[in-house]
Amino acid sequence: MKTGLVFLLLLGNLGHLSLLAKESLLTKHTVCDFNCTLSKHLDAIQARDFKAFESTITPTKKISFILPNGKFFDDSENFRKMLKDWFAQDGWTFNYKIIAKEHSDTLGYALLLVSYDEKERAGKPYHIDHYLNLIFKKIDGHWYLIHDQNTKTELKSQS
Repeated sequence: MKTGLVFLLLLGNLGHLSLLAKESLLTKHTVCDFNCTLSKHLDAIQARDFKAFESTITPTKKISFILPNGKFFDDSENFRKMLKDWFAQDGWTFNYKIIAKEHSDTLGYALLLVSYDEKERAGKPYHIDHYLNLIFKKIDGHWYLIHDQNTKTELKSQS
């Protein structure tokens, strides 16, 4: 009887260790590489999922953020607040085409052509085509956005 009880306790402990090992492996496999982080970032924008979006933003206090009008910000908390407010708004769409992307072991960028629309801004529909340059840096084994630059373009005049 004692032998059976000891065997069950050992088996139970092995099962627990197995579960811990599975969780550890699962955690290792859910760490995003550059392409995964870029996809997560862009998917979060289209889904208006601020929590997922925020997980791709630098944990440091500085981020370079340039709006299409040239206005520059460098405070990551201000960036988070502005984008959280934007995500909470209704009536906008963000469609993009990746023009170029490249990465090394520690830095990566993606250049996108974005078509952005709002149902209403200042009483009328709003549209802007712009290039979006996103730069990500690997920090402590994870990829994070460190630079977000928007540059307005007049596509119709470039044809």
